[in-house]
Amino acid sequence: MAEKTLPLGTRMLLSVAPGFAARRVQAQRNYHSHKMALDVMRKYEAAGTGRRNDGWHRPGSSANAEVSSSASMLRRGARQLVRDNGHAANAVNVLETNVIGTGIRPDFEAERDQTSRLLEELWQEHVESEGSGADEVGNFYDRQGLGFRAIVESGSVLSRRRRRDSRSNMTLPYQVQLLEPDFLDTTLSRHNGNIVIQGKEFDKRGTLVAFHIYTQHPGDSFLGLNMRTGSIRVAAGEISHAFRMDRPGQVDGVSWFSPIMTTLRDLGDTRDSYQLRQKIASCYAVFLHETEPTGGISSNNTPVTSHVEPGRIESLPPGKDVTFASPPGVDGMSDFDKAQLMTIAVGMGMPYEALTGDLRNVSFLSGRMGWLAFYRNIDSWRSRIVIPRLCRPELNWFLDAARVTAGIAEPVRVHWISPHRDLLNPSEEIKALREEMRLGALSYPDMVKMRGRDPAQVLASWERWAKELEKRDLYFDWDPTRVSLSGNPNTNAAEESSDAPSSQN
Repeated sequence: MAEKTLPLGTRMLLSVAPGFAARRVQAQRNYHSHKMALDVMRKYEAAGTGRRNDGWHRPGSSANAEVSSSASMLRRGARQLVRDNGHAANAVNVLETNVIGTGIRPDFEAERDQTSRLLEELWQEHVESEGSGADEVGNFYDRQGLGFRAIVESGSVLSRRRRRDSRSNMTLPYQVQLLEPDFLDTTLSRHNGNIVIQGKEFDKRGTLVAFHIYTQHPGDSFLGLNMRTGSIRVAAGEISHAFRMDRPGQVDGVSWFSPIMTTLRDLGDTRDSYQLRQKIASCYAVFLHETEPTGGISSNNTPVTSHVEPGRIESLPPGKDVTFASPPGVDGMSDFDKAQLMTIAVGMGMPYEALTGDLRNVSFLSGRMGWLAFYRNIDSWRSRIVIPRLCRPELNWFLDAARVTAGIAEPVRVHWISPHRDLLNPSEEIKALREEMRLGALSYPDMVKMRGRDPAQVLASWERWAKELEKRDLYFDWDPTRVSLSGNPNTNAAEESSDAPSSQN
């Protein structure tokens, strides 16, 4: 590199510190060579450092580093939006009613039917009662809905088992308490040699061993209550932490509103500005222009009116002119509004129609495709979040108490039954289910479970009805034992078989 082509600062250094200047020139050459080599190696445009990617902040921090620095602020922002924004509140309601609905309940399958019936009775007496909650408000299914709402809005929720005295008037000696993620003590980093991340303590092998939680909600300080300082350590087996894991190693969740929180807030501000502009414009209806000084007096020596009313006729004096205001329109607002709401719906994983209730220009086919995609999201959230992190921990606490209280020692299998899902095209979908059962690809119990019912209860109900109808000598066309699918009497299967054509010639 010629001396004249060197930067001014380097040429000045040559005269006073030639050795340092030479090293600086060599370092600059190495930097430019390394940068050119990197640009050649990068085959992805998004990985480049050119003008198009200038200002793109791409940190390499871990999931827990990102969550710990942002989760609290995101929680507060999401809660404010749900309180004050109708679309945010409706998004939480739609997700809860479709994912949880009336509640996901267990179907017990033990080696003996007697044990299965006993577990079912205990479940109904304790878990499905209001007293199963530590605050004595809500049963197992209410906690599902409230817990899932907290996951969507706040990012996660804690379920804590509170053991009770066996002498209490409870079927099983425990209750369950729901806690918001604010209860986690995020100020700790170490405890007896173990590492603490976001209030969760892990041993040297990375196994979760305890939670560090506050005994009171940190937000209670705004009520003027006397707050206990510090947190307590609770064994991991006493608490379940439910959240959506977006990255491996993540120990806490973030609000589901995070990707669209700014968009949702900007949309609210834009609507407010449009509404305010229309309000201001409506305040000015008529402008009076004065070309000659008349003192605001009409031809009959009365002041010119200062308001407008329907059917009014006003005589203007000489030198007065009237101009009617032209309020600004809202052209383009509808398209902008819909585009923003579609972005919000995509970010929340739900159809636009479910978020807004806007069913205009929706055909049956497009609506069905959107809801089928939503159903797949629902199934994923149930199998990955709700059942393993909300339902199963409480089920394990129930089985532990049942083994001690009722002496149940045999293994128990549990199948989870989700609420029934409304059919989008009942006549065709029911035919498809029937064909699946005829082909052996679907069993009758599985079909009943898909409709949100317990197969044993359905059969028991059928048995009771059959006996009652037989006693009263009644039958209806919906009874497959009496009426065939074609509508003909089906009183005797043997007669039907005899009416069938013989295979012999």
